[in-house]
Amino acid sequence: MLISACATSGRRVNALRFAHTYRCSADPQAATTVPGWTIVAGSPTLRCAGSLPAVWPGRAAPRVVIASGPWGASTLERMIPLRTGAAAHRRLTLSAWFAASGREPVRGVLRAEFLDVAGHRLGSPLVLRGPAATVRQGPVRFEPRRLAGEIPRGAVALNLHLDLGGRAAGAASYVAELRAQTRPPMRFPAPAPPAAHVPRFDHVFVIMMENTDFGQVIGDRKDAPYINSLASRGALLANYQAVYHPSDENYLAIAGGDVFVRGAVYFPNIHIAARHLGDLLEAAGKTWRAYEEGMGTPCNTSTRYDKNYEPDDAPFILFDDIQREPARCRAHLVDIGEWPRDLRRSATTPAFAWLAADDYDDGELPGNGSPRSLQVQDAWLRQTLAPLFDAPAWRAQRSLLILTWDESSATANNHIATIVVGSRGTVKPGYVSRVRYDHYSTARTIEAALGLPAMTSNDEFARAFDDVFAGR
Repeated sequence: MLISACATSGRRVNALRFAHTYRCSADPQAATTVPGWTIVAGSPTLRCAGSLPAVWPGRAAPRVVIASGPWGASTLERMIPLRTGAAAHRRLTLSAWFAASGREPVRGVLRAEFLDVAGHRLGSPLVLRGPAATVRQGPVRFEPRRLAGEIPRGAVALNLHLDLGGRAAGAASYVAELRAQTRPPMRFPAPAPPAAHVPRFDHVFVIMMENTDFGQVIGDRKDAPYINSLASRGALLANYQAVYHPSDENYLAIAGGDVFVRGAVYFPNIHIAARHLGDLLEAAGKTWRAYEEGMGTPCNTSTRYDKNYEPDDAPFILFDDIQREPARCRAHLVDIGEWPRDLRRSATTPAFAWLAADDYDDGELPGNGSPRSLQVQDAWLRQTLAPLFDAPAWRAQRSLLILTWDESSATANNHIATIVVGSRGTVKPGYVSRVRYDHYSTARTIEAALGLPAMTSNDEFARAFDDVFAGR
């Protein structure tokens, strides 16, 4: 098992307990959501502790560890309300287990600040510093840290700032058993998913291109003029991270809320028994389709119509309930030639559509973000989106387009571009967001836009693209 669903129980004494259910990963290369925490920068991983060779401080291993992640340092924040009225004569004890490993002297640091009702800092912060990494063989060694201080009068919130140092493929830091406890004890609210401030839409369209760094495509108006015009027409997410290298796990993060598999595994070797966006849409009585270049006949998985066709570039074929139900597969997975026909009327335009180019037009075969790759991607997008912007579903209804890439062409990071365009003035034109988002944020935004529930804790606790919408 590469992922695990865990549960917590007991009294709400420790404010830093995770949500009642959460996903952890056994794969150190998979970025995840960290329930209850806001990811400010980087791509941390909520590791299943049993998958991390480690020495713990004198007692049993915890269930999970927050790791700096596969591509270097990460920063997380968490705000905890103090439901005390006046906090006089109460003390807070902050504790955690820290570890670090690798060739660089990175470490984890947890900083806690007390805030008043206006958000101003009160008193002195509590700061826990973990050990610096040292190059050593064997398991990671965790060391406990603990610090206590008086809660200042008038404090209404505790703001936590967690820095996890790291270097891609060189060093990592970890924190486990985070605890914030008061004396006398006070009750803390359970961590809740962040509110999503996304308008309801009639239609959502997703396109995922391939293997292109943010810096390769954004600003290159010579090789990618159409893509850059879309960024000007809508909103550009400038701090967006993919969650894995290589490809399919990134597709699965949006379609299913988890990476599910490990490493370079592709169709037909992926079989996932989990619910996905298609399941949620059908349960809600909404229509959906995946349009794939080169498919030819519905649900075809061979390359007889297009040597560059890859069935898993629309990830629904990776789920058991699509693979094993041919009639359902044929109804929802179709050739992209049906796309213009379905757009002719709003009634035949699905509530959700995933559009996939073949491996040439999505930019992979022409050179992964090279000038030629950008030119090919740009031309395919221009041709594919032209009928959408003229369609009744776009002109007369509320429709949302999300254009993203599966991963960066570099493996030292995973910074990619994502562009959001909305019909009828729903998305701020020319807006550049600096908020840190990822593929789980895309899933959360789709769910909020179409009134769907979450699939896993990864998308449930991810931030939706709130700031791109008009009125925000």
